[in-house]
This record gives sequence, C-alpha cells and structure tokens, in this order.
Amino acid sequence: MGQFERPTDRRPVERRRTPRYRVECWAEEYSEEGVYFHLITNLSRDGFFVEKKLPFRKDQTVQVRLDLPGIAPKLEAQSQVINNYHDGHDNLRGAGFRFLNLDERGRDLIEAFIHKTHSPNG
Repeated sequence: MGQFERPTDRRPVERRRTPRYRVECWAEEYSEEGVYFHLITNLSRDGFFVEKKLPFRKDQTVQVRLDLPGIAPKLEAQSQVINNYHDGHDNLRGAGFRFLNLDERGRDLIEAFIHKTHSPNG
C-alpha cells in the first residue's frame, strides 16, 4: 500500500476491555428532567448497550440505575455515551455506554448476574 492510500476496511476499532454478553434487563436514566427507561441488550463489567431510536450526545454523562433480575438493590452508576450505533440501513439501533464510577462490588454483581444468566442452568 502506498503512503497516501487509505485502507478499505473501515470497521470500528474494538475498544472493549471485557467481553459483553447478551442480556435483557432495564436501565433507568435519571436526571432533573425525569426518569427514562431503556432496554439493555448487552452488558459487561465495563459498560452496556441500550436500544434506543433517538441518539444520545456522544460523551454525554448519564446517571443510571441498573435493574438486574435477582440482584437487589438496583446498581447506581454514572456512565458515559461512547457512541450511537446504526444498522446497515443507517437506522439508529442504540448507544454504547462505559461505566465511570461503578465500584468493584458493583462490577462483581454484574459478573455474577452474567454468569447466572449464561450458565447451563440459568
């Protein structure tokens, strides 16, 4: 490849440090304006993806409560919008988030929930 040629592969670079797992649970986004419910469709110790048809602002900070079935109380965390993701037809699918202040206990509870839902008996 010459020095001025660009690669044709434009897939996003994988930035996740931990694997995400397919789940279905709810996140409550809360602020002074109100509470909004979002469906989480994948989750890891470091972040999550919500299905949403309206975009979040990239780098926006959002307060969330995660409602993980079998885990009480709800986990509260500040998270940051990493990106909005579209399907192959440029329809918005949702947004990816990274946890900013979730402590190790919260991350361990997420991992326990993932293992429970992805075990042969889960």
